[in-house]
Amino acid sequence: MEVRTRKKILALHGVAQSGPVFAKRISAIVNTLTPLGYDFVFISGPCDITDTPYIIARQEDWKPGDLERSWWETDDGAGTHAGVETAMELWGKALKEHGPFVGALGFSQGGCAAASIAAMLEPCRRDHGLVKKYFPSWHPPLDFLIMFSGNPYRYPSTLTDWLFYPEGGPDNTIATSTLAFYGRKEWGRDWLQKKRQDWFITRCRDVTIQPHPWKHTVPRTQEYADIVRDFVLGVEKKKQGSKRWKSVL
Repeated sequence: MEVRTRKKILALHGVAQSGPVFAKRISAIVNTLTPLGYDFVFISGPCDITDTPYIIARQEDWKPGDLERSWWETDDGAGTHAGVETAMELWGKALKEHGPFVGALGFSQGGCAAASIAAMLEPCRRDHGLVKKYFPSWHPPLDFLIMFSGNPYRYPSTLTDWLFYPEGGPDNTIATSTLAFYGRKEWGRDWLQKKRQDWFITRCRDVTIQPHPWKHTVPRTQEYADIVRDFVLGVEKKKQGSKRWKSVL
């Protein structure tokens, strides 16, 4: 009997969440992919935002005692993101200790974090100083990226412009196969969020765009877990087909 090697997906929460909280919120996706040979690794952001204005990002099912973390902190007055390099160091540690990963999945700010990891692992960026500093050289590029309401970095920075911003070059886009979700209610009521998320999606070269009827959230019904499943299995099938094609050359 063929032994199926289990594959790992790195899961990155949104603002005012944590790894354990996010695990509950995407339980339908986890329960759908786990029997198919996929394991999820949840990590928490380095910034503790308890009792800060960032708690405005709490989801409706927030409960007292839930950890509230973020990957970096945005200062709108100064136009800066504090903690981005600390986050990169944490991502690299996760890759070293729990990898290799075949994919990354993230919500909101975590969507940007997941996209950053995917971009940093692509061959065209492997020689960048920050990748060499924090990411293990043995880790392969990701097979896929999944973003739910992915919000990009808000302000220009030398730490992030080289990832997927036009300022980094005309071809500075994400090549990793991407599934990007957005909420119809959010886009219909918040033009700024729509503009930011829509722009972020355009930075993905190989992208499947999937709307859902809610606002800024991860859809938790089986219907959308099945969409994630079909995407992941499709990427896997395409990769296997590519290997077979190369083997006959």
